[in-house]
Amino acid sequence: MEQPGYEKRGYLREDFRLFHLTASMTETVGWHYHAFHKLCVYLGGDAIRYGIEGRSYALEPGDMILVPQGCVHRPEAPLGAAYDRMLLYLSPEYLRSISTEETALETCFLQAAEEFHFVIRTGRRNGTLLEPLFALERTFARPGFGQTMLEQALVAQVLISLTRGMQEQVLPFASASAADEKIAAILQYLACHLTEPVSIDDLAAKFYISKYHMMRRFRAQTGYTIHAYLTGKRLMLAREKIASGVPMMEAACKSGFGDYSAFSRAYRKQFGQSPRASCQKDFSGKNGKDT
Repeated sequence: MEQPGYEKRGYLREDFRLFHLTASMTETVGWHYHAFHKLCVYLGGDAIRYGIEGRSYALEPGDMILVPQGCVHRPEAPLGAAYDRMLLYLSPEYLRSISTEETALETCFLQAAEEFHFVIRTGRRNGTLLEPLFALERTFARPGFGQTMLEQALVAQVLISLTRGMQEQVLPFASASAADEKIAAILQYLACHLTEPVSIDDLAAKFYISKYHMMRRFRAQTGYTIHAYLTGKRLMLAREKIASGVPMMEAACKSGFGDYSAFSRAYRKQFGQSPRASCQKDFSGKNGKDT
């Protein structure tokens, strides 16, 4: 999954981590992904756009950006632009461990990935949704009695409130644009048919485009080849299945891999460990702090 212009950034060795960053943009950030879920809240600043999976969103203060694990994303702003944001990193394994059959705390991220809508416009409910995050920030700054329990309760409150707002349709999705609508449509198609056989020829025919032109445009828009994109997404899916208790060979098969030995080699290269060791928590990446 490591391709030029497309890298894994950030790390998460805890169950969750909160950052509040007020620094302006000091670097141009390329397309990248995480092995964990990320919630980004835009609090204010200059005109900032945010790109996810080939689409771009013009942000408004209070917008909540849902970045499911493995999704390609980047902030889009000129150097020096003011950018006040909060970032909440969340371990998928942790969220599953504290969920119940009735309440899956990953739901908001899974829904965003399934529907290809990633930015929630909080509007008048801004304060209600942001207060648990600010309370979590204060709790980190002043630890005390019941620290762990309070932190977990506030994380759950954020995700439950957000998911309720999405399901009750009181929190609208922000509209998006795309630099290349054809590639954005291909990305959405691949995400929806992740475990199915996909050939370059069939994909080009489906979208009425020359396969070589399609491959060049895909790489130009994402920094990523179509094959590498699919492989990386399938590896993420297999990792989730293995972590949830699915046998390794079954997880590989259900994630779109036909050859287990090839899957195992790709898995080790991607995550730095064998599928057997993947239940151990290790979300290390290249950079300590994201944007």
